[in-house]
Amino acid sequence: RIVGGCCGTTPEYIKALTEKSANLQPIQAYPKAFSVVSSHTHIVEFKDQPILIGERINPTGKKRFKQALIENDMDYILKEGINQQDKGVHILDVNVGLPDIDETAMLKRTISELQAISNLPLQIDTSNPVAMEAALRVYNGKAMINSVNGKEESMRQIFPLVAKYGGLTVALTLDEKGIPSTAAGRVDIAKKILKVAAEYGIDKKDIIFDPLCMTVSTDDNAALETLKALRIIKYELGCHTSLGVSNVSFGLPERSAINSVFFGSALENGLSAAIMNPYSYDMMKTYYSYRALHGMDPNCSDYIEFCSKYTPEISVKSTTSSGAAAPAQDCKSALQHAVVKGLKDEAGTITQELLKTTAPLDIVQNDIIPALDKVGKGFEEKTVYLPQLLMSAEAAKSAFEKIKENMAKNDNFANSSKKCRFVIATVHGDIHDIGKNIVKLLLENYGFEVTDLGKDVPPEVIAAEAVRLNAPIVGLSALMTTTVPAMEATIKLLRKEAPSCKIVVGGAVLNKEYADKIGADKYAKDAMETVRYAEEINQQFLTVS
Repeated sequence: RIVGGCCGTTPEYIKALTEKSANLQPIQAYPKAFSVVSSHTHIVEFKDQPILIGERINPTGKKRFKQALIENDMDYILKEGINQQDKGVHILDVNVGLPDIDETAMLKRTISELQAISNLPLQIDTSNPVAMEAALRVYNGKAMINSVNGKEESMRQIFPLVAKYGGLTVALTLDEKGIPSTAAGRVDIAKKILKVAAEYGIDKKDIIFDPLCMTVSTDDNAALETLKALRIIKYELGCHTSLGVSNVSFGLPERSAINSVFFGSALENGLSAAIMNPYSYDMMKTYYSYRALHGMDPNCSDYIEFCSKYTPEISVKSTTSSGAAAPAQDCKSALQHAVVKGLKDEAGTITQELLKTTAPLDIVQNDIIPALDKVGKGFEEKTVYLPQLLMSAEAAKSAFEKIKENMAKNDNFANSSKKCRFVIATVHGDIHDIGKNIVKLLLENYGFEVTDLGKDVPPEVIAAEAVRLNAPIVGLSALMTTTVPAMEATIKLLRKEAPSCKIVVGGAVLNKEYADKIGADKYAKDAMETVRYAEEINQQFLTVS
Protein backbone atom coordinates (compact mmCIF):
# COMPACT_ATOMS: atom_id res chain seq x y z
CA ARG A 1 0.00 0.00 0.00
CA ILE A 2 3.05 2.26 0.30
CA VAL A 3 6.03 2.66 -2.02
CA GLY A 4 9.03 4.95 -1.68
CA GLY A 5 12.78 5.18 -1.40
CA CYS A 6 15.56 5.21 1.18
CA CYS A 7 19.25 6.18 1.46
CA GLY A 8 20.72 6.86 -1.96
CA THR A 9 17.36 7.31 -3.72
CA THR A 10 17.34 10.18 -6.24
CA PRO A 11 14.56 12.59 -7.24
CA GLU A 12 14.57 10.94 -10.67
CA TYR A 13 13.89 7.56 -9.10
CA ILE A 14 10.97 8.89 -7.06
CA LYS A 15 9.55 10.56 -10.16
CA ALA A 16 9.76 7.29 -12.12
CA LEU A 17 8.23 5.40 -9.21
CA THR A 18 5.33 7.86 -9.09
CA GLU A 19 4.70 7.46 -12.81
CA LYS A 20 4.80 3.67 -12.66
CA SER A 21 2.43 3.44 -9.69
CA ALA A 22 0.03 6.24 -10.65
CA ASN A 23 -2.68 3.89 -11.93
CA LEU A 24 -2.30 1.19 -9.30
CA GLN A 25 -5.10 0.69 -6.81
CA PRO A 26 -4.08 -0.47 -3.32
CA ILE A 27 -5.68 -3.64 -2.02
CA GLN A 28 -8.73 -2.71 0.00
CA ALA A 29 -8.35 -3.04 3.76
CA TYR A 30 -11.21 -4.47 5.80
CA PRO A 31 -11.85 -4.01 9.53
CA LYS A 32 -10.76 -7.01 11.57
CA ALA A 33 -12.09 -7.88 15.01
CA PHE A 34 -8.67 -8.61 16.48
CA SER A 35 -8.02 -7.43 20.05
CA VAL A 36 -4.24 -7.31 20.26
CA VAL A 37 -1.34 -5.58 21.93
CA SER A 38 2.23 -5.76 20.71
CA SER A 39 5.82 -5.08 21.57
CA HIS A 40 8.39 -4.22 18.92
CA THR A 41 8.57 -7.91 17.96
CA HIS A 42 5.64 -9.85 19.43
CA ILE A 43 1.86 -9.65 19.59
CA VAL A 44 -0.51 -10.94 22.25
CA GLU A 45 -4.07 -11.56 21.10
CA PHE A 46 -7.02 -11.54 23.46
CA LYS A 47 -9.06 -14.45 22.23
CA ASP A 48 -9.66 -17.83 23.85
CA GLN A 49 -6.53 -18.28 25.96
CA PRO A 50 -6.42 -16.38 29.28
CA ILE A 51 -3.74 -13.69 29.39
CA LEU A 52 -1.47 -13.09 32.41
CA ILE A 53 -0.38 -9.52 33.19
CA GLY A 54 2.48 -9.33 35.68
CA GLU A 55 1.71 -6.91 38.52
CA ARG A 56 5.11 -6.60 40.20
CA ILE A 57 6.29 -3.35 38.55
CA ASN A 58 4.06 -1.32 40.81
CA PRO A 59 4.89 0.45 44.09
CA THR A 60 1.54 -0.32 45.77
CA GLY A 61 2.32 -2.30 48.90
CA LYS A 62 5.93 -2.88 47.84
CA LYS A 63 8.40 -1.07 50.10
CA ARG A 64 11.48 -2.25 48.21
CA PHE A 65 10.03 -1.17 44.86
CA LYS A 66 9.22 2.29 46.24
CA GLN A 67 12.83 2.56 47.39
CA ALA A 68 14.03 1.59 43.91
CA LEU A 69 11.93 4.32 42.33
CA ILE A 70 13.16 6.98 44.75
CA GLU A 71 16.80 5.92 44.30
CA ASN A 72 16.55 5.55 40.50
CA ASP A 73 17.55 1.89 40.89
CA MET A 74 16.65 0.88 37.35
CA ASP A 75 18.36 -2.51 37.62
CA TYR A 76 15.91 -3.56 40.35
CA ILE A 77 12.97 -2.47 38.22
CA LEU A 78 14.28 -4.29 35.16
CA LYS A 79 14.86 -7.46 37.20
CA GLU A 80 11.20 -7.43 38.17
CA GLY A 81 10.34 -7.43 34.47
CA ILE A 82 12.83 -10.18 33.63
CA ASN A 83 11.75 -12.44 36.48
CA GLN A 84 8.07 -12.10 35.62
CA GLN A 85 8.79 -12.90 31.99
CA ASP A 86 10.68 -16.00 33.12
CA LYS A 87 7.60 -17.03 35.13
CA GLY A 88 5.47 -16.97 31.98
CA VAL A 89 3.44 -13.75 31.99
CA HIS A 90 2.34 -12.40 28.62
CA ILE A 91 2.26 -8.66 29.41
CA LEU A 92 4.09 -6.50 31.97
CA ASP A 93 2.13 -3.88 33.89
CA VAL A 94 4.25 -0.74 34.41
CA ASN A 95 3.24 1.63 37.20
CA VAL A 96 5.81 4.02 38.71
CA GLY A 97 3.45 6.53 40.32
CA LEU A 98 4.85 7.93 43.56
CA PRO A 99 4.37 11.42 45.06
CA ASP A 100 8.12 11.68 45.68
CA ILE A 101 9.26 11.37 42.05
CA ASP A 102 8.71 12.84 38.59
CA GLU A 103 6.29 10.19 37.31
CA THR A 104 6.41 11.41 33.71
CA ALA A 105 10.20 11.18 33.46
CA MET A 106 10.39 7.87 35.33
CA LEU A 107 7.59 6.22 33.34
CA LYS A 108 9.16 7.28 30.05
CA ARG A 109 12.56 5.96 31.13
CA THR A 110 11.16 2.70 32.51
CA ILE A 111 9.17 2.00 29.35
CA SER A 112 12.25 2.66 27.18
CA GLU A 113 14.57 0.47 29.23
CA LEU A 114 12.10 -2.40 29.65
CA GLN A 115 11.61 -2.50 25.89
CA ALA A 116 15.36 -2.88 25.47
CA ILE A 117 15.57 -6.08 27.54
CA SER A 118 12.14 -7.67 27.10
CA ASN A 119 10.02 -8.49 24.05
CA LEU A 120 6.79 -8.61 26.05
CA PRO A 121 4.09 -6.00 25.39
CA LEU A 122 3.69 -3.46 28.19
CA GLN A 123 0.66 -2.11 30.01
CA ILE A 124 1.13 1.61 30.66
CA ASP A 125 -0.49 2.03 34.06
CA THR A 126 -1.02 5.63 35.14
CA SER A 127 -3.80 8.07 35.99
CA ASN A 128 -1.68 10.99 34.76
CA PRO A 129 -2.51 11.89 31.12
CA VAL A 130 0.78 13.78 30.70
CA ALA A 131 2.81 10.77 31.85
CA MET A 132 0.65 8.49 29.71
CA GLU A 133 1.31 10.48 26.53
CA ALA A 134 5.05 10.68 27.24
CA ALA A 135 5.13 6.88 27.60
CA LEU A 136 3.03 6.30 24.47
CA ARG A 137 5.40 8.46 22.44
CA VAL A 138 8.35 6.18 23.22
CA TYR A 139 6.46 2.89 23.17
CA ASN A 140 7.33 0.59 20.26
CA GLY A 141 4.18 -1.27 19.27
CA LYS A 142 0.56 -1.22 20.37
CA ALA A 143 0.41 -0.64 24.10
CA MET A 144 -2.14 -1.70 26.64
CA ILE A 145 -3.36 1.53 28.27
CA ASN A 146 -4.49 1.40 31.88
CA SER A 147 -6.78 3.19 32.21
CA VAL A 148 -9.90 5.19 31.39
CA ASN A 149 -13.14 5.24 33.37
CA GLY A 150 -16.71 6.42 33.05
CA LYS A 151 -16.01 9.92 34.37
CA GLU A 152 -16.52 12.50 31.64
CA GLU A 153 -13.18 14.15 32.39
CA SER A 154 -11.31 10.84 32.16
CA MET A 155 -12.86 9.86 28.83
CA ARG A 156 -12.21 13.28 27.26
CA GLN A 157 -8.57 13.18 28.37
CA ILE A 158 -7.68 9.58 27.57
CA PHE A 159 -9.62 8.73 24.41
CA PRO A 160 -7.89 11.45 22.31
CA LEU A 161 -4.56 9.84 23.27
CA VAL A 162 -5.86 6.40 22.32
CA ALA A 163 -7.11 7.75 18.99
CA LYS A 164 -3.75 9.41 18.32
CA TYR A 165 -1.32 6.70 19.40
CA GLY A 166 -3.40 3.53 19.28
CA GLY A 167 -3.71 0.98 22.02
CA LEU A 168 -5.92 -1.51 23.79
CA THR A 169 -7.54 0.46 26.59
CA VAL A 170 -8.52 -0.84 30.00
CA ALA A 171 -11.83 0.75 31.01
CA LEU A 172 -12.81 0.80 34.68
CA THR A 173 -16.51 0.59 35.46
CA LEU A 174 -16.72 3.59 37.76
CA ASP A 175 -17.92 7.16 37.23
CA GLU A 176 -18.53 10.38 39.13
CA LYS A 177 -20.75 8.46 41.57
CA GLY A 178 -18.09 5.89 42.36
CA ILE A 179 -18.19 2.12 41.85
CA PRO A 180 -21.72 0.71 41.61
CA SER A 181 -22.40 -2.07 44.09
CA THR A 182 -24.32 -4.09 41.48
CA ALA A 183 -23.31 -5.74 38.24
CA ALA A 184 -26.08 -3.90 36.41
CA GLY A 185 -24.66 -0.54 37.47
CA ARG A 186 -21.21 -1.45 36.21
CA VAL A 187 -22.59 -2.70 32.90
CA ASP A 188 -24.41 0.63 32.41
CA ILE A 189 -21.08 2.45 32.82
CA ALA A 190 -19.47 0.06 30.34
CA LYS A 191 -22.14 0.92 27.77
CA LYS A 192 -21.55 4.65 28.32
CA ILE A 193 -17.80 4.19 27.85
CA LEU A 194 -18.34 2.31 24.58
CA LYS A 195 -20.60 5.10 23.30
CA VAL A 196 -18.06 7.85 24.01
CA ALA A 197 -15.18 5.75 22.64
CA ALA A 198 -17.07 5.43 19.36
CA GLU A 199 -17.12 9.23 19.07
CA TYR A 200 -13.32 9.06 18.79
CA GLY A 201 -13.38 6.20 16.28
CA ILE A 202 -12.33 3.63 18.89
CA ASP A 203 -13.95 0.25 18.31
CA LYS A 204 -15.05 -2.02 21.12
CA LYS A 205 -12.36 -4.52 20.11
CA ASP A 206 -9.86 -2.03 21.54
CA ILE A 207 -11.65 -1.67 24.88
CA ILE A 208 -11.11 -4.21 27.65
CA PHE A 209 -13.33 -3.74 30.71
CA ASP A 210 -12.26 -4.09 34.33
CA PRO A 211 -15.45 -4.46 36.43
CA LEU A 212 -13.45 -3.75 39.59
CA CYS A 213 -13.47 -6.51 42.13
CA MET A 214 -13.90 -5.25 45.70
CA THR A 215 -12.77 -7.10 48.81
CA VAL A 216 -15.07 -9.77 50.20
CA SER A 217 -13.93 -8.96 53.75
CA THR A 218 -16.13 -5.84 53.70
CA ASP A 219 -18.87 -6.95 51.29
CA ASP A 220 -20.15 -10.53 51.17
CA ASN A 221 -21.51 -10.05 47.62
CA ALA A 222 -18.46 -8.29 46.18
CA ALA A 223 -17.07 -11.30 44.32
CA LEU A 224 -20.48 -12.47 43.09
CA GLU A 225 -21.40 -9.09 41.60
CA THR A 226 -18.02 -8.87 39.86
CA LEU A 227 -18.44 -12.34 38.38
CA LYS A 228 -21.92 -11.41 37.16
CA ALA A 229 -20.57 -8.22 35.54
CA LEU A 230 -17.83 -10.26 33.85
CA ARG A 231 -20.37 -12.61 32.27
CA ILE A 232 -22.58 -9.81 30.94
CA ILE A 233 -19.71 -7.72 29.56
CA LYS A 234 -18.04 -10.71 27.92
CA TYR A 235 -21.02 -12.58 26.53
CA GLU A 236 -23.70 -9.90 26.06
CA LEU A 237 -21.65 -6.79 25.23
CA GLY A 238 -19.02 -8.88 23.41
CA CYS A 239 -16.04 -7.17 25.04
CA HIS A 240 -12.93 -8.55 26.68
CA THR A 241 -12.43 -8.29 30.43
CA SER A 242 -9.60 -7.80 32.88
CA LEU A 243 -9.29 -7.88 36.69
CA GLY A 244 -6.79 -7.07 39.38
CA VAL A 245 -7.48 -10.41 41.01
CA SER A 246 -5.75 -9.90 44.37
CA ASN A 247 -8.08 -7.02 45.32
CA VAL A 248 -10.65 -9.60 46.39
CA SER A 249 -8.66 -10.77 49.42
CA PHE A 250 -7.51 -7.57 51.14
CA GLY A 251 -7.83 -7.85 54.92
CA LEU A 252 -7.94 -11.66 54.96
CA PRO A 253 -5.38 -14.31 56.00
CA GLU A 254 -3.92 -16.77 53.48
CA ARG A 255 -4.76 -14.41 50.66
CA SER A 256 -3.32 -16.64 47.95
CA ALA A 257 -6.01 -19.25 48.60
CA ILE A 258 -8.83 -16.72 48.13
CA ASN A 259 -7.10 -15.18 45.11
CA SER A 260 -6.57 -18.46 43.28
CA VAL A 261 -10.15 -19.73 43.80
CA PHE A 262 -11.58 -16.39 42.70
CA PHE A 263 -9.22 -16.43 39.69
CA GLY A 264 -10.61 -19.81 38.63
CA SER A 265 -14.19 -18.59 39.09
CA ALA A 266 -13.48 -15.45 37.07
CA LEU A 267 -11.99 -17.49 34.22
CA GLU A 268 -15.14 -19.60 34.13
CA ASN A 269 -17.20 -16.41 33.91
CA GLY A 270 -15.42 -14.83 30.98
CA LEU A 271 -12.21 -13.25 32.33
CA SER A 272 -9.87 -12.52 29.42
CA ALA A 273 -6.86 -11.26 31.37
CA ALA A 274 -5.70 -11.12 34.98
CA ILE A 275 -3.30 -8.64 36.56
CA MET A 276 -1.66 -11.03 38.99
CA ASN A 277 1.43 -12.10 40.90
CA PRO A 278 3.31 -14.67 38.79
CA TYR A 279 5.41 -15.68 41.83
CA SER A 280 2.27 -17.08 43.48
CA TYR A 281 2.25 -20.87 43.20
CA ASP A 282 -1.49 -21.04 43.81
CA MET A 283 -2.30 -18.51 41.09
CA MET A 284 -0.06 -20.17 38.50
CA LYS A 285 -1.38 -23.61 39.46
CA THR A 286 -4.91 -22.39 38.81
CA TYR A 287 -3.92 -20.91 35.46
CA TYR A 288 -2.23 -24.06 34.14
CA SER A 289 -4.96 -26.30 35.56
CA TYR A 290 -7.68 -24.22 33.90
CA ARG A 291 -5.94 -24.44 30.51
CA ALA A 292 -5.48 -28.19 30.83
CA LEU A 293 -9.13 -28.74 31.80
CA HIS A 294 -10.47 -26.58 28.95
CA GLY A 295 -8.58 -28.18 26.07
CA MET A 296 -6.12 -25.30 25.75
CA ASP A 297 -3.03 -27.38 26.61
CA PRO A 298 -2.50 -30.30 24.18
CA ASN A 299 -1.38 -33.42 26.05
CA CYS A 300 -1.24 -31.26 29.22
CA SER A 301 2.36 -30.50 28.26
CA ASP A 302 2.44 -26.98 29.74
CA TYR A 303 0.89 -28.20 32.97
CA ILE A 304 3.43 -31.01 33.26
CA GLU A 305 6.31 -28.64 32.58
CA PHE A 306 4.97 -26.20 35.17
CA CYS A 307 4.76 -28.93 37.81
CA SER A 308 8.28 -30.12 37.03
CA LYS A 309 9.98 -26.78 37.68
CA TYR A 310 7.62 -24.69 39.84
CA THR A 311 8.03 -25.09 43.58
CA PRO A 312 5.32 -24.19 46.13
CA GLU A 313 5.88 -21.27 48.47
CA ILE A 314 8.14 -19.41 46.06
CA SER A 315 9.20 -16.12 47.57
CA VAL A 316 7.93 -12.98 45.89
CA LYS A 317 11.43 -11.57 46.24
CA SER A 318 13.17 -11.45 42.90
CA THR A 319 16.70 -11.48 44.30
CA THR A 320 18.91 -13.90 46.15
CA SER A 321 20.13 -13.21 49.66
CA SER A 322 23.18 -11.47 48.26
CA GLY A 323 21.00 -9.03 46.31
CA ALA A 324 22.00 -10.47 42.93
CA ALA A 325 19.43 -11.76 40.50
CA ALA A 326 18.90 -15.48 40.69
CA PRO A 327 20.38 -16.94 37.53
CA ALA A 328 18.01 -18.32 34.94
CA GLN A 329 18.06 -22.09 34.45
CA ASP A 330 20.12 -21.82 31.26
CA CYS A 331 22.70 -19.48 32.85
CA LYS A 332 25.42 -21.06 34.99
CA SER A 333 26.13 -18.03 37.16
CA ALA A 334 24.66 -14.78 38.40
CA LEU A 335 27.10 -12.83 36.20
CA GLN A 336 26.06 -14.74 33.08
CA HIS A 337 22.44 -14.01 33.97
CA ALA A 338 23.16 -10.29 34.42
CA VAL A 339 24.92 -10.06 31.05
CA VAL A 340 22.30 -12.10 29.18
CA LYS A 341 19.50 -9.98 30.66
CA GLY A 342 21.33 -6.70 30.10
CA LEU A 343 21.62 -5.62 33.77
CA LYS A 344 24.54 -3.22 33.54
CA ASP A 345 24.92 -2.09 37.15
CA GLU A 346 24.42 -5.58 38.50
CA ALA A 347 27.03 -7.03 36.14
CA GLY A 348 29.59 -4.57 37.47
CA THR A 349 28.69 -5.26 41.10
CA ILE A 350 28.86 -9.05 40.71
CA THR A 351 32.19 -8.80 38.87
CA GLN A 352 33.62 -6.65 41.66
CA GLU A 353 32.72 -9.37 44.16
CA LEU A 354 34.01 -12.20 41.96
CA LEU A 355 37.40 -10.51 41.59
CA LYS A 356 37.97 -11.02 45.33
CA THR A 357 38.13 -14.80 44.85
CA THR A 358 38.42 -15.46 41.10
CA ALA A 359 41.13 -14.69 38.57
CA PRO A 360 40.10 -12.05 36.01
CA LEU A 361 40.78 -14.38 33.08
CA ASP A 362 38.55 -17.05 34.61
CA ILE A 363 35.71 -14.54 34.90
CA VAL A 364 36.14 -13.55 31.27
CA GLN A 365 36.36 -17.11 29.97
CA ASN A 366 33.80 -18.78 32.25
CA ASP A 367 31.17 -16.07 32.63
CA ILE A 368 31.33 -13.09 30.27
CA ILE A 369 32.26 -14.77 26.98
CA PRO A 370 29.73 -17.64 27.40
CA ALA A 371 27.02 -15.08 28.17
CA LEU A 372 27.90 -13.02 25.09
CA ASP A 373 28.02 -16.17 22.99
CA LYS A 374 24.54 -17.09 24.22
CA VAL A 375 23.16 -13.66 23.34
CA GLY A 376 25.00 -13.66 20.02
CA LYS A 377 23.58 -17.04 19.09
CA GLY A 378 20.11 -15.82 20.01
CA PHE A 379 20.60 -12.75 17.84
CA GLU A 380 21.67 -14.88 14.89
CA GLU A 381 18.67 -17.18 15.40
CA LYS A 382 16.35 -14.15 15.79
CA THR A 383 15.27 -15.08 19.31
CA VAL A 384 17.18 -12.06 20.65
CA TYR A 385 16.75 -8.64 19.08
CA LEU A 386 18.93 -5.59 18.64
CA PRO A 387 17.88 -3.68 21.80
CA GLN A 388 18.58 -6.79 23.92
CA LEU A 389 21.91 -7.31 22.16
CA LEU A 390 22.96 -3.75 22.95
CA MET A 391 21.86 -3.98 26.59
CA SER A 392 23.82 -7.21 27.01
CA ALA A 393 26.85 -5.60 25.42
CA GLU A 394 26.57 -2.68 27.85
CA ALA A 395 26.30 -5.09 30.79
CA ALA A 396 29.38 -6.96 29.59
CA LYS A 397 31.20 -3.66 29.17
CA SER A 398 30.40 -2.79 32.77
CA ALA A 399 31.89 -6.12 33.87
CA PHE A 400 34.98 -5.57 31.71
CA GLU A 401 35.52 -2.14 33.24
CA LYS A 402 35.86 -3.75 36.67
CA ILE A 403 38.21 -6.34 35.22
CA LYS A 404 40.32 -3.67 33.50
CA GLU A 405 40.69 -1.84 36.80
CA ASN A 406 41.93 -5.07 38.31
CA MET A 407 44.15 -5.80 35.32
CA ALA A 408 45.88 -2.46 35.75
CA LYS A 409 47.46 -3.91 38.88
CA ASN A 410 48.89 -6.82 36.92
CA ASP A 411 50.59 -5.83 33.67
CA ASN A 412 51.53 -9.41 32.80
CA PHE A 413 47.90 -10.50 32.90
CA ALA A 414 46.79 -7.44 31.00
CA ASN A 415 49.22 -8.13 28.21
CA SER A 416 48.37 -11.84 28.07
CA SER A 417 44.65 -11.24 27.77
CA LYS A 418 44.72 -8.81 24.86
CA LYS A 419 43.56 -9.76 21.38
CA CYS A 420 44.70 -8.27 18.09
CA ARG A 421 44.05 -4.73 16.94
CA PHE A 422 40.97 -3.97 14.88
CA VAL A 423 40.58 -0.72 12.94
CA ILE A 424 36.98 0.22 12.15
CA ALA A 425 35.41 3.10 10.23
CA THR A 426 32.41 4.24 8.21
CA VAL A 427 33.67 5.03 4.73
CA HIS A 428 34.08 8.44 3.14
CA GLY A 429 30.81 10.26 2.38
CA ASP A 430 28.72 8.11 4.72
CA ILE A 431 27.45 9.69 7.93
CA HIS A 432 25.78 6.62 9.44
CA ASP A 433 27.53 4.95 12.36
CA ILE A 434 24.92 3.02 14.35
CA GLY A 435 25.94 -0.34 12.89
CA LYS A 436 29.63 0.45 13.28
CA ASN A 437 29.13 1.40 16.91
CA ILE A 438 27.36 -1.88 17.65
CA VAL A 439 30.23 -3.82 16.09
CA LYS A 440 32.77 -1.80 18.08
CA LEU A 441 30.97 -2.42 21.36
CA LEU A 442 30.80 -6.17 20.82
CA LEU A 443 34.42 -6.41 19.66
CA GLU A 444 35.61 -4.58 22.76
CA ASN A 445 33.59 -6.90 24.95
CA TYR A 446 35.32 -9.85 23.31
CA GLY A 447 38.71 -8.35 24.16
CA PHE A 448 39.79 -6.78 20.86
CA GLU A 449 41.76 -3.53 20.82
CA VAL A 450 39.45 -1.46 18.66
CA THR A 451 40.50 1.79 17.03
CA ASP A 452 37.36 3.61 15.90
CA LEU A 453 38.09 6.24 13.25
CA GLY A 454 34.50 7.44 13.20
CA LYS A 455 32.33 8.16 10.17
CA ASP A 456 32.94 9.79 6.78
CA VAL A 457 36.60 8.68 6.90
CA PRO A 458 38.81 9.10 3.74
CA PRO A 459 40.57 5.98 2.42
CA GLU A 460 43.99 7.52 3.12
CA VAL A 461 43.25 7.93 6.83
CA ILE A 462 42.04 4.33 7.19
CA ALA A 463 45.03 2.89 5.36
CA ALA A 464 47.52 5.03 7.28
CA GLU A 465 46.09 3.92 10.64
CA ALA A 466 46.10 0.25 9.63
CA VAL A 467 49.79 0.55 8.69
CA ARG A 468 50.71 2.51 11.82
CA LEU A 469 49.10 -0.02 14.14
CA ASN A 470 50.09 -3.05 12.07
CA ALA A 471 46.44 -4.06 12.43
CA PRO A 472 45.67 -7.52 11.04
CA ILE A 473 42.03 -6.63 10.39
CA VAL A 474 40.02 -3.60 9.25
CA GLY A 475 36.24 -3.26 9.33
CA LEU A 476 34.44 -0.97 6.88
CA SER A 477 30.81 0.11 7.10
CA ALA A 478 28.55 1.71 4.49
CA LEU A 479 24.83 2.28 4.67
CA MET A 480 24.25 4.39 1.56
CA THR A 481 24.44 3.11 -2.00
CA THR A 482 26.24 6.29 -3.02
CA THR A 483 29.16 5.55 -0.67
CA VAL A 484 29.89 1.96 -1.71
CA PRO A 485 32.41 3.24 -4.33
CA ALA A 486 34.32 4.86 -1.44
CA MET A 487 34.44 1.46 0.25
CA GLU A 488 35.86 -0.08 -2.92
CA ALA A 489 38.48 2.70 -3.13
CA THR A 490 39.45 2.09 0.50
CA ILE A 491 39.88 -1.63 -0.11
CA LYS A 492 42.13 -0.97 -3.12
CA LEU A 493 44.30 1.37 -1.09
CA LEU A 494 44.53 -1.10 1.80
CA ARG A 495 45.61 -3.83 -0.61
CA LYS A 496 48.44 -1.56 -1.72
CA GLU A 497 49.52 -0.11 1.63
CA ALA A 498 48.72 -3.03 3.99
CA PRO A 499 48.55 -6.19 1.85
CA SER A 500 48.50 -8.61 4.80
CA CYS A 501 45.51 -6.89 6.42
CA LYS A 502 42.15 -8.71 6.28
CA ILE A 503 39.11 -6.60 5.40
CA VAL A 504 35.59 -7.26 6.66
CA VAL A 505 32.70 -5.16 5.34
CA GLY A 506 29.08 -4.69 6.29
CA GLY A 507 26.07 -2.42 5.94
CA ALA A 508 22.49 -2.42 4.75
CA VAL A 509 23.34 -1.89 1.08
CA LEU A 510 25.88 -4.73 0.86
CA ASN A 511 25.64 -8.44 0.22
CA LYS A 512 28.21 -11.22 -0.17
CA GLU A 513 28.29 -11.00 -3.96
CA TYR A 514 29.02 -7.28 -3.92
CA ALA A 515 31.58 -7.65 -1.14
CA ASP A 516 33.40 -10.25 -3.23
CA LYS A 517 33.21 -7.99 -6.27
CA ILE A 518 34.90 -5.04 -4.52
CA GLY A 519 37.64 -7.24 -3.07
CA ALA A 520 36.67 -7.66 0.61
CA ASP A 521 37.86 -10.74 2.50
CA LYS A 522 34.61 -11.13 4.39
CA TYR A 523 31.02 -9.91 4.24
CA ALA A 524 29.40 -9.88 7.69
CA LYS A 525 25.62 -9.72 7.71
CA ASP A 526 25.54 -8.55 11.34
CA ALA A 527 27.72 -7.61 14.30
CA MET A 528 28.07 -11.13 15.68
CA GLU A 529 29.35 -12.46 12.36
CA THR A 530 32.04 -9.75 12.47
CA VAL A 531 33.06 -10.95 15.92
CA ARG A 532 33.23 -14.57 14.77
CA TYR A 533 35.46 -13.59 11.84
CA ALA A 534 37.67 -11.44 14.06
CA GLU A 535 38.17 -14.43 16.36
CA GLU A 536 39.41 -16.49 13.39
CA ILE A 537 41.82 -13.78 12.32
CA ASN A 538 43.05 -13.34 15.90
CA GLN A 539 43.95 -17.01 16.09
CA GLN A 540 45.88 -16.77 12.82
CA PHE A 541 47.59 -13.58 14.00
CA LEU A 542 48.69 -15.19 17.27
CA THR A 543 50.03 -18.23 15.42
CA VAL A 544 52.09 -16.08 13.06
CA SER A 545 53.29 -13.82 15.89
